[in-house]
Amino acid sequence: MDERILGTTKVTDRWRMSLIKAVREEFDAQGENVEVGDQVVFKKVGEKIVIEPA
Repeated sequence: MDERILGTTKVTDRWRMSLIKAVREEFDAQGENVEVGDQVVFKKVGEKIVIEPA
C-alpha cells in the first residue's frame, strides 16, 4: 500500500477540521468530486482512520 503525507490541518476549539487542498486535489485526481456541502465518511481500517467521500 502506497503511503505518503499530503499535509496537516488543525482541529479548532469546536472540533472542526478543514479538508486541505492536497486532499481535495487527490480526490479530484481519483474522479471523486468533493464540493462545499458534501459529506465525507471517516472509517477505521485496521489501525488507521480513512476519509472518503460519502
